[in-house]
Amino acid sequence: MLPLLLLLQVTAPPQLTSFLQQNIGFDAQQLAAIERGEPVVKVLETRDRRDVAVFGVITTPDGREPYVRALRDFPTSLRTPNRTQLGIFGNPATEADVAAVTINSRDVSEMKNCKPGDCVVKLPATDMRRIHDEMNWSASPADLQTQLNAYARRRLVEYVTDYRQRGDSAMAIYDDRGNMNMRASDAVAAQFAESPYIYQTVPSLRSYFTDYPHGSLPAGAAEVLFWSEDVMPRLRPILSVTHLVVYTPPELPGMTLAASKQIYANHYFEAAMDLTAVVERSPGSYLVVLRRYRFDNLPGGILNIRGRAIGALRDQLISDLKRQQGQH
Repeated sequence: MLPLLLLLQVTAPPQLTSFLQQNIGFDAQQLAAIERGEPVVKVLETRDRRDVAVFGVITTPDGREPYVRALRDFPTSLRTPNRTQLGIFGNPATEADVAAVTINSRDVSEMKNCKPGDCVVKLPATDMRRIHDEMNWSASPADLQTQLNAYARRRLVEYVTDYRQRGDSAMAIYDDRGNMNMRASDAVAAQFAESPYIYQTVPSLRSYFTDYPHGSLPAGAAEVLFWSEDVMPRLRPILSVTHLVVYTPPELPGMTLAASKQIYANHYFEAAMDLTAVVERSPGSYLVVLRRYRFDNLPGGILNIRGRAIGALRDQLISDLKRQQGQH
């Protein structure tokens, strides 16, 4: 992946400029746009066609500390315009944390025919069989949705509880359409392997994610597990569970990282990771964002779902950068 070591050690604009020119391929016009306060976003090349990496930069008028204080207010900072639902898991997780989870009506109508190797929702085969056996398929659509909502809420609580106890080994095995025995933990590991400089530069972050739940972060770190439903144009709503960590690495005391990894998604993504570096600028800060996704087997050609998704992810990062700039 990209040598993020160069970026994470930025202490002055010339070093950031060099990184953006040499490693991202930004030209003089793009660099000038950043300094004018405009978002600049680029879709990066990846080794695996299933992977999409989106990189973006914007300046904010406030310094690092005000931005980080707002970021750590998770009930507020995690709400975005494209996020139709959000819930934060307590510790321990309870069904009250997921009381608002609702299965999309389109997914409900297609779940009856769900089976291993051919299912519209990303699920383990064990859950597909349990859903097939436990649901009353002769019920009305509204009643069936209520049944599936209850099942999803119960399983999300069980899933997060298991993840907190066993870490990546508890992550889902996807047996949906085009996949059989696809381990989400393997997809996450592949994404991290494609971004080695993140972990070489910040070994504390690498150790924490690798050893979770047995590792530890420096004092003052904050983390959260949350579920959300996100909507992008022309795609199904995506119900996901994410683990987010915010802290100032002891290796790099002049910056703050917000790093997240997806631990479940019901559509499209086998894995997703997001790294935001808040770097001091005089005045204000730079927000430097790398988002990386591993898709399941999406068709191209006439349907071109992958192309639509890439465009939506790029547009979403532009929108998010503008919104964050305006909020701080």
